[in-house]
Amino acid sequence: MKNKKIYYILMAVIIGVLIGKYIYNGYEKEVTTAFAENKKENIYLLQYGVYSSNESMIQNTKNLKKYFYYVDNNNYHVLIGITKEKKLKDKIVDAYNINDEIYLKQVKVDNLEFIELLNQYDILVENSNNKSTILNSQNQILSKYEELILRSE
Repeated sequence: MKNKKIYYILMAVIIGVLIGKYIYNGYEKEVTTAFAENKKENIYLLQYGVYSSNESMIQNTKNLKKYFYYVDNNNYHVLIGITKEKKLKDKIVDAYNINDEIYLKQVKVDNLEFIELLNQYDILVENSNNKSTILNSQNQILSKYEELILRSE
């Protein structure tokens, strides 16, 4: 009789542990998936243009003081800035003294270090009216974009 009680208690504990482990594993996967999806944030690349050759890119960007380009699918994408805030686009474009249409390209980024830096540079741009400061901040963030995002892909 005593052995039967021990057997039932032992079986109940084993079944409880197995059910608990199953529920915990399911919960852990949901949390991990949700965190990974929420980790990506939208940023906006201020794209000056896309060119089919290096020569045409150089020819069309002569009037820009500072810019950054990357090659994707044999096209040269010229960027003049990056921001998380759409409202800063006009302020950044104004610092370049250009009248050309700038395309705002939305991309998702999951590099937390880059996102933190971009947040800091956006605050700097938002609070500054000095065009040189804005240009320098965009030059820095473009360099960080190359270092932390493009080189890691």
